[in-house]
Amino acid sequence: MHPYIQATNLAYIKIGTEEDWEKNILKAIMDMHHLIQQQAPFFEISVMHHLNYIWQNLIMNGIKLEYKETDMIKSQRMKQMLHYIHCHYNGKMSLSDIAKAGQLSRSETCRYFQRIVKRSPLSYVTDYRIKKSMLLLRDPDVNVTEAGYQVGFNSTSYFIAKFRESVGMTPLAYKRKSK
Repeated sequence: MHPYIQATNLAYIKIGTEEDWEKNILKAIMDMHHLIQQQAPFFEISVMHHLNYIWQNLIMNGIKLEYKETDMIKSQRMKQMLHYIHCHYNGKMSLSDIAKAGQLSRSETCRYFQRIVKRSPLSYVTDYRIKKSMLLLRDPDVNVTEAGYQVGFNSTSYFIAKFRESVGMTPLAYKRKSK
């Protein structure tokens, strides 16, 4: 997989429905979705089988790989910044911290995020924190305030407001719904 991960022309692949290999990939994705929803014992093994099948179809149908050094550097910097966020999301974090992780200026960091993830770096951090809090809120022993603080929000009211804005309900409503 390493050559495909490093290729600079594979930011995404459009899968249609005209070719058999495309249909195979779409079917495998749907099958994985059903497996994940059902969560039968050892469903992970079947999901891995489908992922391998997807890779096999992609590789066998000759996607031409390109390696542009400038794009590889940009990709590496973005990965470093995302890695920093994913490792430090629960603490205090500034735009300067994220920029430093990618060895970029603050303005260039904002441009990278806007171009690649279509949002500002701090908006990405907030969304990531919300997603992490959703996992915590499923735990019956974790209350809303604890969940907010554990993912890096310093204010319960700010956490609730951002959660409602992102998810469409309060953290408490989500907690009750997920029981």
